[in-house]
Amino acid sequence: MVDRIMSADQATGQTFDVLLIDDVCSFLTPMLVTILKQSGREVIGVYLPEDGSDAKRRLLECGISDVIESGASGEEFLSKVTATLAHRVDASAIETSTSSSGLRLAVTGPCAGVGITEVSIALASLLARRSETMLVDMDPVWPSVAQRLDLPLHPNIRTALDHALHRVDRLEDAIHLVDRLSVIGGRADGGAGADIPRSDYSMLLNVLGTRYQVVVADLGPLTEANRAVLRDFDTLILVAAPNPVGITRLIRTLQLVENVAPGLSCLAVVNRCAAGFKRSELVDEVRRVVPDAAVASLPQEPRLEEAAWNGSLLSRGRFNKAVEDMAGVVVRSLP
Repeated sequence: MVDRIMSADQATGQTFDVLLIDDVCSFLTPMLVTILKQSGREVIGVYLPEDGSDAKRRLLECGISDVIESGASGEEFLSKVTATLAHRVDASAIETSTSSSGLRLAVTGPCAGVGITEVSIALASLLARRSETMLVDMDPVWPSVAQRLDLPLHPNIRTALDHALHRVDRLEDAIHLVDRLSVIGGRADGGAGADIPRSDYSMLLNVLGTRYQVVVADLGPLTEANRAVLRDFDTLILVAAPNPVGITRLIRTLQLVENVAPGLSCLAVVNRCAAGFKRSELVDEVRRVVPDAAVASLPQEPRLEEAAWNGSLLSRGRFNKAVEDMAGVVVRSLP
């Protein structure tokens, strides 16, 4: 069977034995080639002879299996594919240094304004005290991790993507440090630029997973644009407002996630709860409608606003204690 591959998503998601790709293809990257080879597939580069050695060099630098001129005959293409398959290396024997082993936690919510970024930062900074932890801002519209932590807007996730896909040895250039926490800020275009493909996010998460024990991603509000990426995570943390509307949206989102990513581990978090009966009543309502859901609550913490204005982390208090308890639910496997 012969098929046309038009994106990295298609390349990683479809079943085939050999991919023929030219040197000017927009989604050709060393990381894509590595992922395809690790799954047992081969990549043959096609180049124009008049482009000279630069075209062949780019293809070879991406780690492709072999090259062929674009003007070759059908028989020559078939012969090249046959020879490549004959020398194919068992995928299990390929060095898997780029396979991800880190725990991936995604933080999102039914809508904006419920504290997704604050929960992401608090959870990641707490985990960074005992594990190598990366916080990456993947909010496609209103990224705010860098602003919240008083970090420069550049470098950011686009820088990290460029390095992860093309020059992984330079990935550190895209990372900010906040105490023990590593941070990759969100896109600086306010959502006005080109969308980042899910395949690029997946490859970045794959690279980060080889370097950090935990990767925490701030996805921003859950929308059609970022639902597909849920499948790249081990656990999803859904943050909701502590009122009837917030709880209704939370329950509906839990049901939506079950349809989009069946079997994904979820933790529902009711944020900014008042103490006492109302707090337990909200949690009980979620458990009543979704009996199998893991549910936690986080208290209202006045000092969070001051920390946000100062661009600093909240180091103690009731909120941090509750986040620590919440973290214990999702990271039991960590040492």
